[in-house]
Amino acid sequence: MLANALCPEPLTLVYTGDWRPYIYRENDSRYSGQDKTLLAEVLEQMNCELSVLPLPERRVEKDLLTGRIDVVIAASKNTQRLRQFWFSVPYRIQHNVLVYRQDQPLPANPSLLRAWITKSRIIALNGGGWFGHEVERLKNSEYGQRILHLESLESRLEMLRLGRIDGFIDDLLAVQDYIKAENLTDLKIVEQPIHVTPQHFMFSKASLDSEFIQAFNQILIEMTD
Repeated sequence: MLANALCPEPLTLVYTGDWRPYIYRENDSRYSGQDKTLLAEVLEQMNCELSVLPLPERRVEKDLLTGRIDVVIAASKNTQRLRQFWFSVPYRIQHNVLVYRQDQPLPANPSLLRAWITKSRIIALNGGGWFGHEVERLKNSEYGQRILHLESLESRLEMLRLGRIDGFIDDLLAVQDYIKAENLTDLKIVEQPIHVTPQHFMFSKASLDSEFIQAFNQILIEMTD
């Protein structure tokens, strides 16, 4: 089968907001970032094209299920997602850390989410993300109301600086990039990650088949080795 027969139409990548250094919007029609660039380079080797569609976070998995969008960057595997979507081989490791204001006292074992929320602290994260089984258990526990969903890194940072939340969980490099760019001296990062996980490109089973995934993975492995 010819490579471009695997993708007769451009693949649609979802964009839910700037998340440097992985994906961000340069202007109304141009997007950049490490993950977006890697995805585009692999697809180019397959003679496939890529378009970008801005969407709110809450729509992503629904539209990936229906095939309205084709691919998501930086996805972690879990049992439900493995049933619903295709995954690439991993292309990087993500360290999810907890960020707090430096004027706050730390609980014992600050790298454990439980240590914060059992002390009546409010912690925000991207509710559509996967941060491991322990975080999922806590979201569904009696302490779940102390874990808030805030869609963007920018909104999580703003709520923390305003004192509306006590901390948030996000990717280490994304947090470091934003703190440096905005010269935020009042925030601290818990050194030990909350969760460390491989990251994958996640694809729609409604619009792409296993032959596409095999071809994509072969090129991705060659490019990241």
